[in-house]
Formats: sequence, structure tokens, C-alpha cells
Amino acid sequence: MTEDNKIVKHCKLCLMTNQKPFSINETKNKLKDQKKTTLSFDESGNCFACQDKIFKKSIDWAEREKELKDLCDKYRSKDGNYDCIVSGSGGKDSMFQAYILKYKYHMNPLTVTYSPIIKTSVGIKNLTNWVNIGGFDNYTFSANGKVLSILTREAFKNLLHPAQPFKVGIKTFAVKMAKNFNINLVFYGEEYSDYGSNKMLPDARYPIEWLINDEDVNDIYLGGSQVKEIKKKYNFLRDQDFIPYKPLTSEDLKKFDLNVLFLGYFLKWDPQEVYYYASNNSGFIPGDYKSDGSYGRYSSIDDKMEFLHYYCHYIKYGIGRCRLDASQEIRNGHITREEGISLCKKFEGEFPKRYANDCFKFMGYTHDEAMKIIDKFRPEHLWKKNNNKWIRKQEIF
Repeated sequence: MTEDNKIVKHCKLCLMTNQKPFSINETKNKLKDQKKTTLSFDESGNCFACQDKIFKKSIDWAEREKELKDLCDKYRSKDGNYDCIVSGSGGKDSMFQAYILKYKYHMNPLTVTYSPIIKTSVGIKNLTNWVNIGGFDNYTFSANGKVLSILTREAFKNLLHPAQPFKVGIKTFAVKMAKNFNINLVFYGEEYSDYGSNKMLPDARYPIEWLINDEDVNDIYLGGSQVKEIKKKYNFLRDQDFIPYKPLTSEDLKKFDLNVLFLGYFLKWDPQEVYYYASNNSGFIPGDYKSDGSYGRYSSIDDKMEFLHYYCHYIKYGIGRCRLDASQEIRNGHITREEGISLCKKFEGEFPKRYANDCFKFMGYTHDEAMKIIDKFRPEHLWKKNNNKWIRKQEIF
């Protein structure tokens, strides 16, 4: 991180800061000190995500929907076979995508699920509802748990990114299934620019370079280390154990017309409205309680590791689950910036006590061992210790 980036800049419209890293191809994520592009601001002090939202107010959504209908007409199966893939685990976004594609645009989606690391009870119910109430065929893949535990442990220790192996797997799984079934169309939900995880893209296409890696399996990175280094450390691991994490190569796609698209490019996307739609049409169930570290009950509730992931994100970047949720709702006009600040004062940075020990146990760490690792990743420009208590620096409240 540059010295300039160590000065925290806060968006004038939402609660995002310039500490927010852009999404990258995780199989090329080498070390914890690797330089990443972060969220930028315009001359008025508005972040990319807010600029994106302002721009989208000028979009002719009827014209965009026409583009979607034309696309569906082009790829719709003529013989009743699957014609598109929707990846998810029964969350609100995947439920919305699959249902509207099937029942409004008359596509025949195959839903695919890369299993969460540690499933929650509500996540299991929602996956069942997606299939049984929404009405979809589904392929669910579960990675080798012994290997996943090791990779999650390494990602936590090296990157403080315990969900990284899962995120690698879920990104590669959908496109692999598309190739295996000869399905040319894969849909993801809202665009990354909606959350400030990348700059605005010129069209609906998910950049293929985020999904492929031409390196040999031994040379790709998982958890901050190359696979060959992981195999030396855990000498019982074989190439076969890394199949779920090996991306497609550019050679794989030379003779395959793969189109990975953001549905949010074509349809006006509001997470709250998506939640209502998924609840009404596919039986989506929110969590029984608010999520640790925020006030919401319906986002990222299918995996216990996601709760720890958001806390780790807060430690590394000063951006936790509440700030992400509130900023999104500010942009969509559901709350004011002042209300968002009040919510962050109350919930931002909460320790994920409900599932933390389950996550630590899965990775083979005691609570104390895990907390020592977490504390090593606190940047000096964001944290100071006062009377044995960690205090945030450069905070908006």
C-alpha cells in the first residue's frame, strides 16, 4: 500500500473508503503485501460505486431489458435442454436470477452449487427451497473437506482471507459446468461496480481474465502460496486434490463460446427488492437473527465462514459488514448517510461470536491462536492499541 493510500478517504455520499480493494483473480494472489488496486474517488469526493449508481439513473432500462430478451432469444434451447447456468447456494440473488430467467424470459437454467465451507441451517433450508419451491434442477459439488480445511487454514494464516479457497472454487465451478454441459451462457448477479469491488465495465461481460489461469496447477496460488509449496508442506496432497481450484485455461476456451454475463447489467438491481422477490417466488428465508457485524438478515447467510470473512475484511481494511450493507442501502435510497453512520456506530466491527469458534476449529486453530493471527494483520494506519484494547484510527465516527 502506498503512503498516499494510508490516508483514509471517505466517500461524500456513502460510507466507503479508499481502503476497499478491487476484486482480483485469486489464483494469482501471492502474498499478503501484494499491491492491489483500491476504490477511487472523483473530484467531488464520490467513490466509484456511487458514481456507478448516479450513472445508472440515466440508463434506459427498457432498452437494456430488450437487449436481455434478444440475448435469450439467441441462446434459448430449441430442444428443451439447459441453455444457461445460474450459480448459487440458494441465496436471494441466485434465487432471483434463476426464477426470472426461467419464468419471465423462458430460459431453461441449470442451477449449480459449490458447497459452502461450513453450512448454516438457514442456508441448507434455502438451498432446498430453491430447488423445491423455485422449481429447478441443481448440481451440488462438495470439495474434499480435509483439503479444504488445509487451504482455508493457509489462506487465514497468510492472507487473513479464510473464504478465499471457497471463492476460487465457486468462480471456477460455474464455467467448468458450462463447458461440461456445452452451455454457452452463465449468469452472475449484480455488477462488481455496484459494491465498489471494481470499476464500471463497458458491457455485461464478466472479464474472462478473472476466471482463467494458464499456469500449471503446481504454479497457481492458493492461500498466498503456490500449490507446489503447499504440497511440500502437506506431503500427502496430490494434484488430484486441487482439481476444484484449478481454473480453466485460455486453451480450454478456444473452441468454446463462453459468455459470462452480469444480469444486473440488463435489469435494475436493488438487493432489497431482490430479497422480496426471492422470498415470494422461491421461499427464501432470512436469518433468525441479525448478522454479526451488521443489522441485516438476508445477505451471505449460508456459510459460517462468511461471518468470519467479513470480520477479517474489517481488520485488514477498516471496512466491515455493516459499512458494506449500509453503503449499499444509502445508494439505493433506503437510508440516509447519517442513518448509515448511526448503524455503523452500533454494529460495525462486531466480533462474529456466533460462528467464530466453529470456523477456528475447522481450520485447526484454538481461539487464542486465531486471534493472534488476526491481530498481526491490523495495519498501523488503521489501528492503535490503548490500554490493551484495539482502537480504530481515521474513522468517520
